[in-house]
Amino acid sequence: MDHDLLNPAFRRSSEPLRHPKTDRADDSVPSVRFIDCTSIAPEPWANGAGTTRTLAHGRNPAGVADWRVSLADLTGAARFSQFPGFERTLLLIDDGTVDLHSQDGQLLARTGQPVQFSGDLHVWVSLPTKPVQVLNVMARREACRAKVSVATNALRITPASVQLLISLSGEWSVSSTLLKNVTLSPMHGVWIERRNEELDLHHVGPGARLVSIGIEPMVLPCVQ
Repeated sequence: MDHDLLNPAFRRSSEPLRHPKTDRADDSVPSVRFIDCTSIAPEPWANGAGTTRTLAHGRNPAGVADWRVSLADLTGAARFSQFPGFERTLLLIDDGTVDLHSQDGQLLARTGQPVQFSGDLHVWVSLPTKPVQVLNVMARREACRAKVSVATNALRITPASVQLLISLSGEWSVSSTLLKNVTLSPMHGVWIERRNEELDLHHVGPGARLVSIGIEPMVLPCVQ
């Protein structure tokens, strides 16, 4: 059975994507939480080819995931599981390239350049020249949309309904009316929900990179 970079080892591909025990009790309450990517326990792939860490996730009232962000170690050729109804974004964090293949053709993932593809596709990755880490973002097409971008310079953003900021390299300062000069060291981040104050982001030193992941609910058209 094929397993995806995002899947815990014992989740069957036919099962709905559900949340680990770190789900929030009330998803409607504004919140700020901090993420240490290095302290999250890895989950092995079923085929033993690598590991993945779930960084953040959101669910619908039925308890099924509408979106998920995870960090995977890619050490060899692998085939991704299909996730019908999901849009996916892959971001290569380490230096190098990763070749993604599907029945629709080939995609080349380069460092710091998000690559998007449909979870409906059969996707597999060629053997990388060295082990690399990739960030995976999944969003259920009918429920929400995800925007992934990488910053290398200071900027100000208005957060999405769900906003994740993760330092990939260097240190970043995050400030708002709530957060006062919070420092994010490499592979540390902040997960903000339902707070709309602007965020000022400043890097400390050269070579700093930060990934911004904004997730917004889909707005259904009004029926007259």
